[in-house]
Amino acid sequence: MTIMSKPTEWIRRNPGRAGRITSILIVILTLAVGSFVWTLNRVHPRTNDAMVRANTIDIIIQHVSGRIATLAVRDNQYVHRGDLLYAIDARIYEAELMAAEADLRLAEFTVAGQMAMVRGAEAKIYEAAHNIQSQKAAVAELEAKAAYAGSYLKRLQPLEVEAFVTHNQVRQAQADFTAAEAAVRDARAKVTALEGALEAARQSKVSAEAQLAKTGDAYARVQAAEASRNQAALKVEYCAVRAPFDGWVTNLNTQVGQYVAEGQKLFALVDDTQWYVMADYKETYLRHIHLNDPVDVFLAAYPGIHFKGEVQGIGWANYPDNQSVTDGLPNVQRTLNWVMLAARFPVRIRLLERDPVHPFRMGMSAFTSIGIQPPAR
Repeated sequence: MTIMSKPTEWIRRNPGRAGRITSILIVILTLAVGSFVWTLNRVHPRTNDAMVRANTIDIIIQHVSGRIATLAVRDNQYVHRGDLLYAIDARIYEAELMAAEADLRLAEFTVAGQMAMVRGAEAKIYEAAHNIQSQKAAVAELEAKAAYAGSYLKRLQPLEVEAFVTHNQVRQAQADFTAAEAAVRDARAKVTALEGALEAARQSKVSAEAQLAKTGDAYARVQAAEASRNQAALKVEYCAVRAPFDGWVTNLNTQVGQYVAEGQKLFALVDDTQWYVMADYKETYLRHIHLNDPVDVFLAAYPGIHFKGEVQGIGWANYPDNQSVTDGLPNVQRTLNWVMLAARFPVRIRLLERDPVHPFRMGMSAFTSIGIQPPAR
């Protein structure tokens, strides 16, 4: 009898004991495998309740309305940042911009003219004041000459009686004195005229300032015109929308000629600059998950392909499914759960590597294992 035949012979002779031993071995193996799996899940939590996600924005008509004049993209097209997405007919907004620019120029010209009048009046005031000072100096000089001529005449008159001077000399001195007094009177009249011109210049300045104030705050008027111009320019700019980032056009259902109103959503844009996985993990696993832990990500769409990930964040809140609030009071259901189900919290996993041959698509099913480096490809 061979060695291999002995256990078989023993089993034939002792079928009951062999069955018990086999059952014990199966139980021991099951417990060992279960303990290994339980320990592995604790050390390296994993879940298949995960999905590939990306940030998205809605492309919406903002602040303007009109017919689509240019549609530069098609559904599911890849666009780069700054690429034109669409443009609506901007002619009406360009006309509004031209009118706003004309109003601004008119306001600037009006205010500039009124300010020029004020500055002109100020210049005339300065000139008149300067002329008055000069003329007063001339009056003082002429008064001195007249005083000297009068004094000279008084000295000559007694000398004429004693024949020390001739009659003609006295008459000449009298004429010089008369001319000097006339020059003083004329210079004083000029001072009076200049003072009148000064007062007229002051009144002109007051009138120009009043005219400037009549239109309200001049600078505020210009600023209001500038604000209207800037708003009209923004509307023209809103007529052409460009991609804010690299991404994919999604759910495009419109065409050139379609009238779109302000606030209407045209399509969505999927951000291709950063992809991540949202994985729901049981609350019993959360204490084994930490920020920046490596993650092995496997996508159902690409069998055998693993991607490297990193824990970016763990959700801090979950909406309760057994409690609601009515009239400010909690509404708690009177139920008794015999089986306690562990709550799940979303864990955000940032994908660190890309593969052009295996592109990411939002909504792909994923399997994640935390704390495990994916195998090298």
